[in-house]
Order: sequence, then structure tokens, then C-alpha cells
Amino acid sequence: MSISNTGNVSPDASQRRLGRAVLFLQQQAPLITNNVVRADIETLLLTGSAMDLAARLKGFGRIDRPELVRQFARQSGVPERQLHSQVLPVLKQADVIDYKVDIDGGLTHLEEFVGVTGNVIAQTFRVLDKLGPTNAELALLHSIEIASWAPLTQAQHLDQITRRGLKESEALEGLKYSLAVSINQRISSTDLNEQVVFNPHVWGTSQVSIAKFLRDLPPNERDALLGICEGATKRPGSTIERLGGDASIVKSARKVGLIQAATVKSSTGGRNLSQTYVFSPLIQTEDDQATTTEALHFRKLFLAHILFGKEKAQAGYGRIVSPVALVSKLLRTGAVGPATNIGTDYHMLEAAGVVQVQESSGGRAFLKLIKEDIVRDGLDWLNASLGNTPSGVGSADVLKLENVPGTFVNPERDRAALSDDGASHEILSSAVLELRKEAQRAVTHQSPFSR
Repeated sequence: MSISNTGNVSPDASQRRLGRAVLFLQQQAPLITNNVVRADIETLLLTGSAMDLAARLKGFGRIDRPELVRQFARQSGVPERQLHSQVLPVLKQADVIDYKVDIDGGLTHLEEFVGVTGNVIAQTFRVLDKLGPTNAELALLHSIEIASWAPLTQAQHLDQITRRGLKESEALEGLKYSLAVSINQRISSTDLNEQVVFNPHVWGTSQVSIAKFLRDLPPNERDALLGICEGATKRPGSTIERLGGDASIVKSARKVGLIQAATVKSSTGGRNLSQTYVFSPLIQTEDDQATTTEALHFRKLFLAHILFGKEKAQAGYGRIVSPVALVSKLLRTGAVGPATNIGTDYHMLEAAGVVQVQESSGGRAFLKLIKEDIVRDGLDWLNASLGNTPSGVGSADVLKLENVPGTFVNPERDRAALSDDGASHEILSSAVLELRKEAQRAVTHQSPFSR
């Protein structure tokens, strides 16, 4: 079956659905531990990794330092051999990037067109189309998308997949994969006398798990939790402590996907610091915006780190006094600094390509803006989180920044309750330092061997 053969669904709508589902699967990819399943959905995982790399490159324009591309590829989990043999070629075929190689096949320069030749979802579909997924993989994507907007009985769910031009056996296989990767869930409904399939991580009007969860709460706890949900919608990035509520109830709400939580962690001055920020699933960006890299949590990543710098910094080490003013200046001038802590505070944002750290004299550094759309949308959320209005935005002439956030736990990992991996974090920190060096060389066109 052709990837564009979508039964009763228009080609444009189907492309948006499939592209969005790939990005959704990419969020869950690190949690898929079944090797057989990973092998069976290899094309989808490769598409997601390729677009994750493209999203990190967005805003850099032309890159003349091949090592910078390789370092971003490492952050996306793309080995160097696969980068050259599969990822770069398919991104070029899909008109997401262009690049040149020398006579030995080595990369000489790369130019990115992320969000330029189409929005991110459209570009994701083009990459998927070039790679040629199997029908079972297409069925998985349709299963993810269908379950994200409506909880249906299993028969209805499978019927929706077959209407997109797939066989019943392929639809069932796709559903099984969606359950195996823990994106969709299936529970028995005594009222319907049938199993119900739904996506627990996406807000819906009648999700079975959320409805059951709320139904089983005492009235006072239910009212308190709905108040928390309302607060998370009005003020994205609010802390759990600020929203209030019983800790066990809030934890259960996070598990079923009623609210999303992201945690920033840091180890500074001999103390382990962490802060959890709460978001509502209702604040996701629209499909057709180029800022769909929100699917990769860049905006949550940015907002959580800025708020962490205001709320959890140790006294005497520098603290963001006015987050809105700082972010506004970053957007207005394209850079803030110099400041000493800029060189150590933004590991995760650098790895995502949202900002770039450029070293200055005296151990200080500038923070350079790369992904303007992420930061601009993040400013809107920041104002909402702090209860500000645009008219209250001032200027930041003196930068006071926070100590290094070392780890970011996104909503998927929060729900999975994964423990910290010290060895992985050490590798990540080392990779980010190399990434920073290459970004600096790319800006100044330095040779890695120059003195």
C-alpha cells in the first residue's frame, strides 16, 4: 500500500496525522526496551531520530563545521556511520537540509531548511515517505493518532485503521505495537462489555482512565484536583507546591496523564537540587505551526530551566531576578551577557540547539539565541506562569543567572518513573562540552588545531 493511500481520509489530513504520530512516537522511543519491537518499527524510529536531529539544527543556517553536526547527532542518538549512510541522505531527499561532501565522502558543510520548505510535521512526513515504512508501521502510526483524539472500543479502533486502506490483520498488528510501546492502553469496560483503546498521554474529552480516576476520588479531592488542572492551564510551569493538593493524588494524576510534569535537577555546592513544574496537555501547539518542535519538549525544557534559575538557585551563586526581562532581552538583542555562570548553566538547552554559549574573556560567556520560535513561545508561557502581562516586561541590563541544571525529566520519563542514570548523565555532560567547543569554532571559523 502506498503511504499516500489513506482510504476516506484526504491526503493532506493523512500526512499531518502520520507526521504528528511519528513525533509522538519519538517522544516515547527512549522508553521502548523490547528489541524485537524496536527492530520491527525501525523505519519509524529512524524517521524520528532524523527529525530530532533536524530540530536541533534549526536556526543554525549554514554550518561549516562538520563536527558540530556530529555532536548534535550524538544528542539525537544517531551513530556517526548511520548519520552519513542514512540520516543525512534522507533529510536531503526530503528537502529538510542540503549538504556537500569532499572527495573522500567526508561532510564539508550543511545548510538546514527546518520549517522553511514546510512545517515540521510536513517535513516529517516527507522523511517517512522517503524511507518507506511497512504497512504494519503505518498501522501503528494510525493507531497512535486515532487513540489520541478519542477512546474507542477495540472494534471501532480497528475499523478506523482499516478505513485508511489497511488490512484487518495489519490494523491488529499496528494496535499490538502501539500497546507494546506503551503509547496506547487497553482496558475492559463493563458497560460496553468490550475493551476500550485510548492514549493516556493526550488530553481527551472522555478518556476512560481519567474519567474512572476522577470518579473514584472523594468529592473534595476531585474538586481540589480539578482546581490544580485549571491552574496548570492558566499558569504553565507552575510548581506542584504552588498549585497545592495532596501529593499522592497529584502523583496519580501525573501517571494517568491528566497533568504533565517536568523536572529539572542539579547538583551544585554539594547539594542535590530539583524542582518539578506542571503543565496541562491542553497547551500543546497547533499542528500546522513550524513550532511543532514542541513535540520534543523544547519549550517545556526552556521554561523549566528559566523558572529553575529563579526559584532554586543557591544564594551567592547568582539567581535570575527577572526572568521575563532576561528572556525579553534575549529575544530583542539575540544575546545576553557576558556572565560567568552562562558558561555552565545551559547544558540541556545547548544540547537541544535552543541557545548557544560563546565564551568571552575572564571566564565569562554570552548566551546566544538560536531557536527564536521556542524562546518567543516560551516567553508567552513565562508571562502566564508568573501572572504577568506583556506590558509588564522591562529590560535586563544586569544578568544574574542560576547554577547548572544537570538533568531534565520530560513528561514521558516522569510518567515512567525512571531512576537517574549517573553514568549516562556523565556521558551527556561530556558530549555537551564538545558540542559547545564545536559551536564556538563554527562561529569563529577556527581550526580545531589552531592555538
